[in-house]
Amino acid sequence: MLARRITSILPNITFSEALEVTKIHSVAGILSSNSPLITKRPFRSPHYTITVASLVGGGKNPKPR
Repeated sequence: MLARRITSILPNITFSEALEVTKIHSVAGILSSNSPLITKRPFRSPHYTITVASLVGGGKNPKPR
């Protein structure tokens, strides 16, 4: 539960950080056309049994998740 709340106590995302996160989402193909700029810090909640390869997006065509 603490991990889910950590994004709310972090400082607001800066414009340069927002651009960087938006670029990553765009390259990964998961950028929504409704919001061209991501203004909230991303949060991922992987399962505790995840492997390192699947955490970093390993595979035939690696990409961020």
